[in-house]
Amino acid sequence: MSVDVTCGKCGSKISNMKMLKSVKDVMKHYNSKCPSCGQTLSASEFSIDVSKN
Repeated sequence: MSVDVTCGKCGSKISNMKMLKSVKDVMKHYNSKCPSCGQTLSASEFSIDVSKN
């Protein structure tokens, strides 16, 4: 199973995780901003899409 973390504004893929991590841990790595568009990421406003590979 893998998890894609994408920006809610531009749809850019920020991270792909093979193991689940805290959303805050993912955001911390990117300074809480989307690396593509600069949109501030929020731990309280997110959605999760999970796909089975």
